[in-house]
Amino acid sequence: MSISTKDQRVDAWQKLVDIIESYLEQNQDPETPVVKYRSAQDLKEELELKIGEAGADSNEVFSEISKYLEYSVRTTHPQFNNQLNAGFNFNALMGEIVSFIANTSMATFEIAPVATLLENKLVEELNKSIGYENGHGIMVTGGSNANLMAIHCARNRMFPNAKHEGNPNKELCVFVSQEAHYSFQKAVSLLGLGLNNLIKVKSTVQGEMDSEDLENKIKKCIEDGKTPLLVASTAGTTVMGAFDPVAKNQEIAKKYNLWHHIDGAWGGAALFSEKLRHRIKGCEEADSFTFDAHKLLGTGLITSFFLTKDKNIIRETNSGGGGSYLFHEYENSEYDTGAYSLQCGRKVDSLKFWLTWKALGHKGLQEFVDNQVAKREHLVNLINEHPRLKMLHEPQFLNACFQVLPEEENVDINKYNFDLRFKLVKEGKYLVNFSSWEDGTVFFRHVFANNVTQKEDLNKLVDEIVSLSKTM
Repeated sequence: MSISTKDQRVDAWQKLVDIIESYLEQNQDPETPVVKYRSAQDLKEELELKIGEAGADSNEVFSEISKYLEYSVRTTHPQFNNQLNAGFNFNALMGEIVSFIANTSMATFEIAPVATLLENKLVEELNKSIGYENGHGIMVTGGSNANLMAIHCARNRMFPNAKHEGNPNKELCVFVSQEAHYSFQKAVSLLGLGLNNLIKVKSTVQGEMDSEDLENKIKKCIEDGKTPLLVASTAGTTVMGAFDPVAKNQEIAKKYNLWHHIDGAWGGAALFSEKLRHRIKGCEEADSFTFDAHKLLGTGLITSFFLTKDKNIIRETNSGGGGSYLFHEYENSEYDTGAYSLQCGRKVDSLKFWLTWKALGHKGLQEFVDNQVAKREHLVNLINEHPRLKMLHEPQFLNACFQVLPEEENVDINKYNFDLRFKLVKEGKYLVNFSSWEDGTVFFRHVFANNVTQKEDLNKLVDEIVSLSKTM
């Protein structure tokens, strides 16, 4: 399909808008499935994926778009509560379209003047929210990358020569809770620290890091002749939404001269909520912070930040190369973000978040987060009041972990919940995640990342789960 004239573009735009509007309208219909479940092999056959010698005409191209939307999971559907990126945000959509049309790279101010200033302003506002008076930061390719950056910067601060000479002849230990995100495993592996030096700290029954065990494991590390490098406190664990004791961990980190990082990829939105802010009390004392706007604020993948209290550490850690053709000394060179990014070509992710924050304002962001908290409270009440449902924890954030109780005795409750959840998925009307603990306990894990989901949708979900369980 060749689109070269204005009339052809206008016609194509209208067809695309019609398809998108129809898709969004379908999402409001309770009879529309969240997903048309197919096995990978069956879906491959239905899609008939092939590329011919000659280019496809416009009808075929738009047919591919329609098929893509038809068989993809509808994350903007009110009954999608499966992943930490969902909902619909029109301001972010406009930002994504405009930034794609401009199609620039974040390497230098010269090629991305407006986007650079927007990103800087977002970093400034986020640092202000954390309490970093003179901090710095950069947008990255996800929370995993931000956690990697934290360890990278911590190593550079403790061992500046490592940048040129490689890892010191010492084993460097990183401390995370048992509930921490798996990205820390990838990070220590990539940085050559070794998985054996990623020390898992015990968690409480509510999923919070045990600070006493943290200090004991730091002491053990020192006794073994190793060097403690970093402790990562999680603000909003992936499974339970728990918050590690930031203030206590900060005291311990300071005592042993560790870098203290807060992984707030999920729970960092507590920065904007009066109801939740106390969960991260003391965050202003930590060295760095991960924040993902796409996880709760509906800005779309990817909208991630790595933020630091030290305004110079990111540049000191990552600078090097590119001076012969890209990074030049000129009046705006201090704004060239590529000089301290791990990437060269870097997508503009700032505009979608900027337009969102601009449209909502500080008060609007607070209301956005607090509305999600109110919905979580509603679901928890429904579960606690129902004789067939059982909450497994006291939620601290926007995760609700619960089990469905079998009607009959002598039933393996974990297999029962596992089978019930997949029966729900294959039915297609609802998509709610599940998880498990080391002891084998399997449970539903409902996350409130979807701003489209309303209380009446939660009522229907509970009814559907209980009704479906009676057929097992």
